[in-house]
Amino acid sequence: MVDAVANAERFLMAQSRARPGGIVRLITGRGRSGGGAPIRTRVRTLLRELREGGRAVRDFVLEEGEGSFLVRLR
Repeated sequence: MVDAVANAERFLMAQSRARPGGIVRLITGRGRSGGGAPIRTRVRTLLRELREGGRAVRDFVLEEGEGSFLVRLR
């Protein structure tokens, strides 16, 4: 799980350099039925940290199906 979050961070940092202002989709999955979605929760925390720190993420939204985030890059 730590690898998934680290990979997401590397991806976001690289994409923000390559496509400033662009939008990317991070697919996290919805988790098992009734079992929660630990990767989604950790990725959401990462997105908040990057946004609040002014790094890579301008804004993000959890998509309707709750299995992915749309992320606007800095």
